[in-house]
Amino acid sequence: MKKPKKGRWKFYITTIFITGLFVALGYRSFELQVLQSEKFSAGAKKQHSRVYKMPPVRGTLFDRNKKPLATSVWATSIYLNPKEVKDPDKLARAISKPLGLSRKKLISLTRSNKPFVWIKRGEDPGTGKKIEAMGLAGVGFAEEPKRIYPNGSLLGQAIGFTNIDLKGVEGLEYSFEKMLAGKPATARIRTDGKGNRISDVLLNAKEQSTKGNDVLLTVDSNIQHITEVALEKGIKKMKADRGAALLMNPQTGEILSMASYPFFDPNRFGEFSQKTRKNLPVWMSFEPGSTLKVFLAATLLEEKMGDENTEYDCENGKRRIGPKVIKDVHGHGILTVSETITYSSNICAWKMGKTLGKKKLHDSLRNFGFGETVGVDLPGEASGKIQNLRNWGDLELATISFGQGISVTAMQLATALSSIANGGYLMKPYIVKKIVSPEGKVLMERNPELVKRVISYDTALKVTRILEQVVENGTGKNASILGYRVAGKTGTAQMPNPETGTYYKSRYLSSFIGFAPANDPRLALVVIVENPRKHSYGGVVAAPIFKSITEKVLFYMQIPPREEKIEETVMPDMVNKSARAVMKWAEKEEVSVRFIGSGYVVSQHPPSGEKVRRGTDCTFTLKQNI
Repeated sequence: MKKPKKGRWKFYITTIFITGLFVALGYRSFELQVLQSEKFSAGAKKQHSRVYKMPPVRGTLFDRNKKPLATSVWATSIYLNPKEVKDPDKLARAISKPLGLSRKKLISLTRSNKPFVWIKRGEDPGTGKKIEAMGLAGVGFAEEPKRIYPNGSLLGQAIGFTNIDLKGVEGLEYSFEKMLAGKPATARIRTDGKGNRISDVLLNAKEQSTKGNDVLLTVDSNIQHITEVALEKGIKKMKADRGAALLMNPQTGEILSMASYPFFDPNRFGEFSQKTRKNLPVWMSFEPGSTLKVFLAATLLEEKMGDENTEYDCENGKRRIGPKVIKDVHGHGILTVSETITYSSNICAWKMGKTLGKKKLHDSLRNFGFGETVGVDLPGEASGKIQNLRNWGDLELATISFGQGISVTAMQLATALSSIANGGYLMKPYIVKKIVSPEGKVLMERNPELVKRVISYDTALKVTRILEQVVENGTGKNASILGYRVAGKTGTAQMPNPETGTYYKSRYLSSFIGFAPANDPRLALVVIVENPRKHSYGGVVAAPIFKSITEKVLFYMQIPPREEKIEETVMPDMVNKSARAVMKWAEKEEVSVRFIGSGYVVSQHPPSGEKVRRGTDCTFTLKQNI
């Protein structure tokens, strides 16, 4: 057999190697051009284009009368393709002044390696046209929506604001971001291999976006204006640090106005501190002071552990409890429950709390909604704080009875007060009434929501009469309004010092809560003023603010003053009538009543048929199972 020629095996190996290499290269070419063509095409496209999401037009925030509070307008945004700029110095000189930007910043933008950078967004269209007329290489223009707040600081903290990309950051703008935002437009800029722009669709973004939904509030901008003017004037007069006011319809829970001072203008949000941007009626928790006595009295009456005429010894305004001495501003001897609230005695309030006991008072305050958020449509709501019942000693019972050692919010106070005004119902407060799509479809509509009944109608009526006495004869005289019956309560609380764990000696939170007209409540208002320097008492600091707001809003809402009634009326026969029937009659005729016992009337004084003058005290004896 012939041996293969020397070297032929090398030829075979080389041939096989070269053939395999060509096969591998062919397969790789097939893979790149066919199997992965889309992937690499997309990569190449990405290298030569940039996709930008242009903000859509946000929905409008309206007040209850369809007056816009936050809306959007079209503005010009100016951008740059740095690689197209031929003379950076010339560009900087030309647009620096009209745009209010430094030349140094503009020149730094021209040195960017990116194919697209913003020069300035949200500029006035007139300025944009002037710059466009200059014909500067590398400068482009796009229409973008810009968020504006046409009423400046009106309702500013509650509305909140958006950032440059029109994303809600605080307030209602944040809470209802998904509803207000709309659908953004997708814009693409294409460049060649050197980074030069070859196509531009930013100018068409306006037509591609989808507008957001409109949100209608329960707030009345006219009432809001009245509230803010009075609040600012009162705070400045008393040289206070800050304050808040919250006005609610006690029958429905609708918020009619909500103010925080110092004010905040969302058009210039960057100029304000985070503290100023806080929505105080929902965010700020504080010790309520004597305003809490309203709910102490309501609990005592509801539990039938006393009535308006139950008497307590106020010990001339001074009493030691353990290591502490509690005092009254003015010393008193014997006071009834009604008089305790009227003259705001801390010592008698403690004795009322002692009558109830720790658990009943604790549970009742929880029942009125203190110690938890009310769930209003606003971010940052505080819950306040009620100490755990296990931690209540004798001193805690005393201090909580007159509003110290417990923290609440203005929102909680207004909600709880409304339950007194409306006959005993705890209503859920709300600020958003309706959400409507761009096509006019109602996506959400909110109606009054009853949470629960917290006290009986009779108790609410009795407490209302007590609160009227506060305004007529007690610490709340500065809240009285000619021609209207006003119910209210003052509050003055030392402010706690977080650093020492004690109270400041000369820093107070002054407050007033009340509603009007007391015989047919349409408004429930809470006013708080922090650290007033001229005076400290709620009746001097906050009550005049309450009066100023309430009398103007009553006029605005066309709620007429009461008609003057004949000074005398005839006593009807009330035998076999319920206490509720007697109270309704007394309310109508404006006479005072005193009940002995419970159940149904068995005797009365004066007797039926006798003339009774307004303000006369009438006594009714009641028994069960008549």
